This record gives sequence, structure tokens and C-alpha cells, in this order.
Amino acid sequence: MATGSQSTAVPTRIGHGLRAIVAAGGISAIGDGAFLAAAPLAAAAITRDPAGVTVVSVAEYLPWLLVTPFAGVWVDRWPRRSTMITADLLRGIAVAALAVLVGTGTATIPAIALCAGGMVTGMVFHSAAAETLIADLTDRSESQLPKINGRLQAASTTGRQLVGPPAGSWSFALAGWLPFAADALSFLGSAMILIAVPPSRAARAARQRMWPALREGMAYLAGHRELRTLALLTAAGNISVAAGMATLVLFATDPGGLGVTTSAYGLLLATMAAGGVLGGFIAAPVIRRFGDRMTVLAGLSTEIVGWLLLSATHEPILAGALLALLWISFSVLSVVIMGSRQRQTPPDLLGRVISAFRIVGNGTSPLGALAAGIAATWWGLRAPMLVAAALLAVAVVLAVSGFRRR
Repeated sequence: MATGSQSTAVPTRIGHGLRAIVAAGGISAIGDGAFLAAAPLAAAAITRDPAGVTVVSVAEYLPWLLVTPFAGVWVDRWPRRSTMITADLLRGIAVAALAVLVGTGTATIPAIALCAGGMVTGMVFHSAAAETLIADLTDRSESQLPKINGRLQAASTTGRQLVGPPAGSWSFALAGWLPFAADALSFLGSAMILIAVPPSRAARAARQRMWPALREGMAYLAGHRELRTLALLTAAGNISVAAGMATLVLFATDPGGLGVTTSAYGLLLATMAAGGVLGGFIAAPVIRRFGDRMTVLAGLSTEIVGWLLLSATHEPILAGALLALLWISFSVLSVVIMGSRQRQTPPDLLGRVISAFRIVGNGTSPLGALAAGIAATWWGLRAPMLVAAALLAVAVVLAVSGFRRR
């Protein structure tokens, strides 16, 4: 990992392309966030059966498990810009069709679930292609990657967590079809913006069969010491987030916890998302000042302290500040991880390495929620945050060990 970098100039056309990727990512993220809020509401309007509504949630998670491994292979084979544009257009068509179904009263649970799965599948392809395209356009520059990745992280967090969900729920209250129609326009806008991005080539992986190509990416990650360490840290971080957040709503609204109202809980989540946005913007100067390794260790240590203090407080204002601090750290660490794998992975393997990261990192997240449920049942609502801190303490030991010089 780098500990410093020199500033390099980016050609004007490529600079416009990078800004277009960030803008398109932010707009499509608003569509993602609005859909993820409006889809369960549409399902609940059709049926009050919990099993029926759960089908939609399951459809949103399945692509991360079923599509992600193969998406990396295809992203390595296909031109990056075309992949992003196609993903946006297909998502726009799918959600526009759902808007028509909802507007005409003919929407069904299977239709909403199918659209939800398609939306997340498009998200998987769009985000992986964006990361590889940023690496291509910046020529893996140590000075440019943190800046662009940080802006993309901030734009994505703004859309998926800060703007999209309330926009989706509020517009659904006005008219059931409205958030889906607006989503379709957001994806169309994203696709149009991406036209400004310089085209990229298809990678050498096109000459490989699917399974050998998939194994090659996973083997590269498993054999690369620093990337393997970062993948395991990603898993530990996601498990800790899942543990800390799984019962947060109960802790926040419980009289023995923070004792806030449901509307105040929404403000806590907004504060948390705002921290994530801020983290994206400050990531580049932080990484430039302290370097990748020190940033990772400091970020993980900050999260340990954050979860410990959150578990001990009864003050909602302090809790909001701590949640913001946690999400600042998450965003900065995400930028470090993105830049490290962009720089240290051969261009022809990057899509598959991104997918392998997601399998390790996202696939293990449910373990955190499971641990939180057990801890909260046995030791109370503050226990899951202590579990999160303990997991991160193990991650710090892992980071120190993994970052040692060979």
C-alpha cells in the first residue's frame, strides 16, 4: 500500500469522463434508494401477508449471491462504459414497466420481486464497471484514485441513503406509481450522462471460458497478501456493521436505551448518512496525509471507540454524532479498499477481484445480524454494539499482521 502520492494532471476529456461517472453514479443511486424504499411499500399495499412482503426483500438480496461472481467475469469481458449504460437502460425499462403496473392496479408480488431482482442486478454490474472504468481512466494514479473514489462514495451514499429513500417513500404517499416513474427517469438521465465517458476496450478475459475466468480472479485475490487482508477486513467490517445496526432501532426507541421517537430515529439515520457523505469528501486528503495502512488502522480503531461509546450512552445527540463518526470512517475505509484493489489488480482481472471481494465481504454480513440477535436476547440491547467493537478489535490485529513487510 502506498503511503504518499504525487499530483498528476488528467487530460480534459478524461476529466470530464470521470466527473460524468460520479454524476451518473449519484443519479442512479437516487433511483436505487428510492426503489428500495418504495418497493416494500408497493408490496404492502398488495398484501399484508409478511411472507409476501418478504419475497421482495429476498429478491433484493439474491443478486449479490447469485449474480456477483459471474458479473465480475462479464465486466472484465465487456466494454466498461457500454456495460454501465446498458445496466441503467435495462433498470429504467424494468422500473418504468412496474410504474405502469402499479398505476393501473395490476401489480403483483412476483412482478415487484422480479423488478427488485433486476434493479439490484443492474446495481451489481453498474458499480463494478464504474470501479474498473475509473481505474482505466486514471491510469491507476495514486493521487487521482482517492479523489474520484471518494466523490463516487459520497455521491452513492447521498443517493442511496440520504435522498433516495425519503424521496421514494414520500412520492409513494402521493401516488403509488410516482416513485417508479421518477426512478425510470433517473436511470435514463444516468445513461445519457455516461455518453460523455471515453469508451474503453474489452479485456483479454473474453478468450476464456466462464469457470476458468472465475477461478483466476478468486485465485489472484487469495494469493495476494495485502488484497486478501483487505478482503478479510471488509468482511469483518461488514459483519460488525450488521451486528451494530441489526437491533439499533430497538436500542434507540427503548426507554432504557436512547428513548427517542420513531421520527427522531429517522434523524439518527439521516445523521449517519450525512457522515458517510462527509467521509467520501475527506477521504482523499486523509489518505494523502496518512497513507493507506495508517488510515485503515486509524479507521478501524475509531470504529471500535465509536461502537463502545454508543453502547454506553443514553444521549440521542451524542449517539447521532457517534453514528456520523462511524459512517465517516466506513466511507474513508471504502475509498482505501477501492483504490488498493484498483492499483494492485491487473486490469484484465479487476472485475473478478471486485466480485470476489463482494462475495467475501457482503456474503458474510448476515452472520453479524445473527450474532446481534443472540447477543441482544442474552445480554440486552447494548450487547450487539459491544460485539461489533470486539469484531473490529480482532480486525485490527488482523490488519497489523497482514500489513507487515514480508
